Amino acid sequence: MPGRPLSRRTTLGSALTAPLVLAACDIDPPSRDAGSSASTPPPPEDSELVATVVAALVDAGAVLAAAGAAVPALDARLDPLVAAHTAHRELLAGAVPDAELPSAAPATVPAQPQPALRAVRRSEQQLLRTLRDSCLGAASGDLARILASMAASTSQHVAALGLPEATS
Repeated sequence: MPGRPLSRRTTLGSALTAPLVLAACDIDPPSRDAGSSASTPPPPEDSELVATVVAALVDAGAVLAAAGAAVPALDARLDPLVAAHTAHRELLAGAVPDAELPSAAPATVPAQPQPALRAVRRSEQQLLRTLRDSCLGAASGDLARILASMAASTSQHVAALGLPEATS
């Protein structure tokens, strides 16, 4: 007997709680040894990849900040996406503690709601491409899973905003 199909409300609720669950995750699971408290950093070949993703998250955050400043009425709609990107950036920055966080160039966003949302959509599509490509290029399986979760979270937030998702 097939199970009951998921409702949109259940799916959306699950998608909106994913960043909270993800924020509580570490790149590597805790060691089972009582004396070991530090997590293992990603392999050296993943350090550049993590830096690329962090830079993409910083850039997406700058577009979100610019959209919120240009059209303050969008703040409530954009806040969950801002929170998710912040959690993702902090998680990855913690994975490579010696890396310096990049700063984004100020973004320019039109002061009308629809053009501002189009700018957010373009930015989020670019971030999704970076996350998907990085997921495939990660040497660490744990990092690949985290990046895939970030891509799924971003995709769900874009869907909740009513913005078309990237098709690549």
